[in-house]
Amino acid sequence: HVMYHESLLRVVDDNGNISSAGPFIPVAESFGFIDVIDDLVLDMVMEELRNSNDIMLAFNISNLTVGNEDWLNKAKKAMKDPDIASRVVVEMTETAMHGDMKRVSNFVATLQGLGCQVAIDDFGAGYTSFRQLKALPVDIVKIDGYFIKDIVEDLDNRLFVKTLLDFTRGLGLKAVAEFVETGEIAKLLMELKVDYMQGNYFCPAVNYRSWLKEERYG
Repeated sequence: HVMYHESLLRVVDDNGNISSAGPFIPVAESFGFIDVIDDLVLDMVMEELRNSNDIMLAFNISNLTVGNEDWLNKAKKAMKDPDIASRVVVEMTETAMHGDMKRVSNFVATLQGLGCQVAIDDFGAGYTSFRQLKALPVDIVKIDGYFIKDIVEDLDNRLFVKTLLDFTRGLGLKAVAEFVETGEIAKLLMELKVDYMQGNYFCPAVNYRSWLKEERYG
C-alpha cells in the first residue's frame, strides 16, 4: 500500500543527467533565494494534485520557511480546497525544532488547520529529544536513514528505532523508516512494526509520475 509519493527537486543538465538539488539548498538559503524555491515547489505540487485527484504528495520546505507568514498565506490560498489539502504532507527537518518552538507549533497547527499533515524529516540526525517531539503536534515522524541502513548489524541503531517506534505509537503518530535498501532491512522493520518504509528496495527516485501508466510505459 502506498501512503504517499514524495516530491523531490532534481536538476537536469544539458546531457539529460539528473542529480539532486540538495547541495544547492544551503547556497540558496545563504543568498536569500530559498523563498523563490519553496514558492515554486508549492506551486508545482498544487498543480500536480489538481491534475491527479487520486494521489497524495509530500514535499519539503526549508527551515527558514517555517514561520514565514508570506509562504503560509500562499499555502492557505493554495489549499483552500479541502480535497487538495487532505492530500498534502509538508515535511520539515527536525532542526526546525531547535528554533522558537512556539512559532514552529503555530506553523504546524496552521497547516493542520488547513487539512494537511505535517512530518518531521530525518528524525535522529539533529539530536532532538523525545521531549521536543512530544511538544510539537506533528502527524508523521520520518526516521533518519543513518539509523536504518545498518539496523540489521548495529544493535544500538536497532534499539534506537525500537524505542522511537514505541514512543511514536504512544503519541498516536505514524513512523516512516527512510533508506530501506534491502529486503532484510524491510523484514526487520516489519518485525518492529514500523508503519511505513521508503527507499530503493521499493522504488528509487524516478523522473516520471508512477501513477500515470501511460507516461511510464507509453
